Amino acid sequence: MSNETSLKAALHHLSSLVDYQSFYEHYTKTQEISSSNDLFKFLDELKSHLVAIEKWNDKLELTLKLIKEQSYIIKHNKSSSPLFSIDQSKKINDTWLTDFEIELKQCLTGDTSTEDIKPRRYKTITEKRWLFELDVIKSNQVYHKYSHFNHPLVNYYFSDILFNSKKINEGLPILKEGIRSVCSYPIHYWNNEAGIEGATWLIGDLLYLLGNKLPNADLISIKIRLLKLFFLYASRYICMTESNYKSIDFYSNRARIVKGNFFDFIGIFGLGVNPDIQYMSDTYLAYFVAQKFSLSSIPMFEQLLWDSLKMYEHGSHIPNTSGGYKEIEERTWGELIKTGEIRSLALGNKLLKEFENYELNISNPEINIIFAYLAEKKFI
Repeated sequence: MSNETSLKAALHHLSSLVDYQSFYEHYTKTQEISSSNDLFKFLDELKSHLVAIEKWNDKLELTLKLIKEQSYIIKHNKSSSPLFSIDQSKKINDTWLTDFEIELKQCLTGDTSTEDIKPRRYKTITEKRWLFELDVIKSNQVYHKYSHFNHPLVNYYFSDILFNSKKINEGLPILKEGIRSVCSYPIHYWNNEAGIEGATWLIGDLLYLLGNKLPNADLISIKIRLLKLFFLYASRYICMTESNYKSIDFYSNRARIVKGNFFDFIGIFGLGVNPDIQYMSDTYLAYFVAQKFSLSSIPMFEQLLWDSLKMYEHGSHIPNTSGGYKEIEERTWGELIKTGEIRSLALGNKLLKEFENYELNISNPEINIIFAYLAEKKFI
């Protein structure tokens, strides 16, 4: 029996229940069922209703499980890109992260400071990063409580906190542990949003620490794979969440990484692809997500729109008389944004295949090389 046939049979069985039709009619007066997520929400509400009137049983529980499993399989098989698909059967339970984040917030002392973001992107604007002080003893207790999970997001939070506190040497071992868990195929948290979030930012922090001036070919080769993995994980997060509000950061940081490693990404995308177009596309898409969540009036998000437009009109963050890509390209700003979006998805799919073929793996000896270099590097 095919997946579609199994799904239809299970849905037919559920819809034949005496109480189904009346509940369905009542539910759809206020709720729309137009996607698989809407269907799952409806089925969960139906279950709660039948449990309340004591008409739920083991057979119906099995039917509900079958409907969800077959739906996920069909959705995965029909998806144009596996980056969108989430296999619920392979999703690791990380609901404990809620408790972790609450306990981590309780470690905040309330003291804050700022530092300038370097290098500066703008001629007349100085961007600042907010730093939040933590109680060291409390935060160490929280880390030791949750470190055994080896979750990418936990490793990211703690290594990043230490880096922002200028405690680079203390943060490097935690970053190293996190990198080990996300730089080889398969990654166990591929179907978890929080896992992909942590993986993306772990690699982002490592790229930041490495910088652009590397002393030898081995480190340069490793960095190219890190850039590919960052792009893959950022794309995975955007796709799997269908551009949730956090995707603003993923789009804007994907744009920043591509722009900051321009010539590397010429090689990664391939001949004929201008990384500036990708930057233009991603900064606009970040703004578009902000607009979707009514955040676009906030200056830092509104700036994303101007960054995209300035790249189109001037080919730079700094206004000039060159005419930018408006003069060079025969396509409009909107057409270039769409082209960039399509190319990013195509590259994400290509990088996933490379990852699945173990081409992006970074071995333990290579990780040791990276961190030996960082241990000797002077950070200003």
